[in-house]
Amino acid sequence: MLLRAPTCANAFTPCDEAHSLAREVRRFVDRRESNLLEFKTLLTVTERITRRVLNARGYESRWLPTSVGRMHVLDRAGHGELPPIVLLHGISANGLSYTQMLSRLTAHARRVTAPDCPGHGFSELPTGGLDRDSMLDGLSETLDRVIDEPVILVGTSMGGFAATRYAAANPDKVQALVLICPGGAPTPCEASFQRFLDTFRIERHSQALEFVDRMLVRSPQGLRHVLAHGIRNRFSHPQLRRLLDSITLDDMLRPEELARLDMPTLLLWGRDELILPRCHLEFFKQHMPAHTLIEEWANFGHCGFLERPEAVARRLLRFSRTAFTGEDLGTVSTFTRKRDTLRISA
Repeated sequence: MLLRAPTCANAFTPCDEAHSLAREVRRFVDRRESNLLEFKTLLTVTERITRRVLNARGYESRWLPTSVGRMHVLDRAGHGELPPIVLLHGISANGLSYTQMLSRLTAHARRVTAPDCPGHGFSELPTGGLDRDSMLDGLSETLDRVIDEPVILVGTSMGGFAATRYAAANPDKVQALVLICPGGAPTPCEASFQRFLDTFRIERHSQALEFVDRMLVRSPQGLRHVLAHGIRNRFSHPQLRRLLDSITLDDMLRPEELARLDMPTLLLWGRDELILPRCHLEFFKQHMPAHTLIEEWANFGHCGFLERPEAVARRLLRFSRTAFTGEDLGTVSTFTRKRDTLRISA
């Protein structure tokens, strides 16, 4: 007597389980593709081309698995002796915002890495949506995967907030910390905090134009409306709004976190900073450890690293060499409120 192999017509349980598993896999793939498509629509043609150019120049695109989805990082081995440099971008941006600095840093560091935060750039949108928890978990897990020796951790705006919190929680993984117009400082009250968040709730083109003018010292007239169009598209995206709505005053940095930053730290702030309120800088001045170098640059706004990448890269490398070798390269400073605050035009 021949035994027939079980078929679906026999209603054999293993076959049902196989079909069920296949459906689950298909749903997972569809959901992941949907997540990728939803946020990739925010990537401009220029950004897509820029990534391909960087890939051709040796900057590898890697996707790292995390509990909230796959995170994209740009990564390249460098030619120098400085520790690896990891660059964290600001809200609504991505690792490509550091494009003009990458080659300058790669020549001096052993490796340069620029991750895309969850739901930003080429990273996946978290399956549960973008909020403070998925942002923190995804980025922290990504940093844990890319950091295999102490690094020079760099962050601007929201990336500065993330870099500060990560360095405070993982001082053994951060050899030096560089913050460029960092976010994350608390405001005096809930009302002022909500007014600050309203800065990023952009619905009209006129609001986007105002944001561009506040973001840059010299707003490029030929590209002003183009930049505003992109900013409006990104900040009006439901997932980015969801992220902003999930952030509370209690989520901001605490003085005790800053006190744990025992690594060499450089903070760059622009005298033309118009996105972050002045009270943010005062918070950092008051609570950062005494060894922190705080420099206020003239002709430098919230996105000064975009307008003056060479100057920022040069200062970052000079500071990193000091932190790495212990060599005192000398500074010129003015004494301000019990802290040496360097006021320069780089």
